[in-house]
Amino acid sequence: MLVRTPNWLGDALMATPVYYNLSKLGKVYLFGHKNFINLFSHFPNAATIPYDPSDFFKNIKILRELIEKEKLTQGLLLTNSFSSAFIFFLARVEERIGYRGDLRDLFLTKAIDKPKKPVHQVDYYLYLLEALGIPIVSRDLYFLVNESLLARAKKVLTELKLDERTPYVVFAPGAAYGPAKKWPLEYFKEVAKELSFEGISVLVVGGRAEFSDGEFIISEINRGYNLCGKTSIEDLPGLFLGAKALVSNDSGLMHLGAALKVPQVAIFGSTSPELTGPKNPRAIVLKKDFPCSPCFRRTCKHEDYRCLKSITPDEVLKSLAKLMNF
Repeated sequence: MLVRTPNWLGDALMATPVYYNLSKLGKVYLFGHKNFINLFSHFPNAATIPYDPSDFFKNIKILRELIEKEKLTQGLLLTNSFSSAFIFFLARVEERIGYRGDLRDLFLTKAIDKPKKPVHQVDYYLYLLEALGIPIVSRDLYFLVNESLLARAKKVLTELKLDERTPYVVFAPGAAYGPAKKWPLEYFKEVAKELSFEGISVLVVGGRAEFSDGEFIISEINRGYNLCGKTSIEDLPGLFLGAKALVSNDSGLMHLGAALKVPQVAIFGSTSPELTGPKNPRAIVLKKDFPCSPCFRRTCKHEDYRCLKSITPDEVLKSLAKLMNF
């Protein structure tokens, strides 16, 4: 089956149970954003096809060639956009399955009603399979780390002059959604200082946009390493597996940590752990409720980000102590 994966890394990871369950029935072709779809190239019984959001007609051409070569007839849309259904239609996917809405029913051969009550995003995606009568073997996030991904992480650590015995914690201070998801940088910095005092190194990861944030976080410690903008997404799974813990906002990297089942502290602001929390038995979720939360806004209407600022560095350190036994 051809599957249009979600556009955001976190959503694509929360959809891994869909890929896993479908892979038990036959080969799965994952058509997703070019920035991260290669992360799933090691998925069993699956192939990845990059989606280029800047070239509409290129996507159609690639899909038509794939459909003809592999004799594909079914396509499952995990995105809710009009354009994704339109692309499947123009690519001549015979059976086009997805959620109803946004006038895209015109291009779906099977439009499925969304769940009537709010559910976790993992269950939201699996609901499509259940509506099709496909058996659910597992509801767990799934991510396979092979030798090549481990080697990439080892290379990064070697370049930092860190060996495999060096204890480190990974910080992921970014969140593409907006500042209403971002724990204050000065709080990350306080946690980094305490960890360094305990002899634990801190690796800050993220994109180029987070580089200055990473510099600020490690500015007063000797055991800090700013990797923001210096690593690829494929370097991170191995780094996460080798970490004592991950500290992050509600972000794509939080869900990567959850899929890998690493010990993690997940900090929530404007969003809801009930809907997008880490599906990880080794996760500690920190969330403070206010009358206005969860507001799901990108910025705080009160302009003080009280839900984030009320989560203290000490609470994160205590959570890390539970996870790491220090």
